[in-house]
Amino acid sequence: MNIKKLFIAFVFSFVVVSAFAQKPVGTLTLYPRVGMTLSKFTGDKVYYGYGVENYADAKYKAGIVAGAELQYQMSDVVALSGGVLYSQQGTKFDKVPEVDEKLKMEHNDIIVPLMLVATTKYGISAKIGVQPEILVDSKYKDMMNGFNVSVPVGLSYEFKNVCLDVRYNIGLTKIYKDQGANDTSHNGTFMFTLGYGIDL
Repeated sequence: MNIKKLFIAFVFSFVVVSAFAQKPVGTLTLYPRVGMTLSKFTGDKVYYGYGVENYADAKYKAGIVAGAELQYQMSDVVALSGGVLYSQQGTKFDKVPEVDEKLKMEHNDIIVPLMLVATTKYGISAKIGVQPEILVDSKYKDMMNGFNVSVPVGLSYEFKNVCLDVRYNIGLTKIYKDQGANDTSHNGTFMFTLGYGIDL
């Protein structure tokens, strides 16, 4: 994913939606969320046999995500949000001849999305931010970095307090502890959640 293009797209979305307000200024809303993830280590490969041409690419694997976020309406069209979510992430590799079953690299993280939100009176919001990710459990914990950072970019739609949220988390940091300079393995995670807004 090209971060520059995503940022430009977000700015464009912000300009388009800025003509309409969603929540009164000063509103603090709690969003419990639950949903699913589709994640992979972008750029990761498993080599087998002889020769650099024999490899299996990383594929998306499914997981769950659950937690809660708080959103504060700073102005008519700008809000800030922060939350804590439990997220199952990782990757898988299909068709590796030297492995009897599908190879999976799973890790469970606590993620802390901190986001700038452009809101509208139509319930549509555009979001971008920064997201620390803390590894809490993995079979491959000794191989993986315990702390990573992603850039979450997303859209949400809220109707009668029910909120559907779709995001893509762009990994900025390397997944593996001993990752070489030419290894481009990073987290790449789609998140699909359903939440309920409770005004506090």
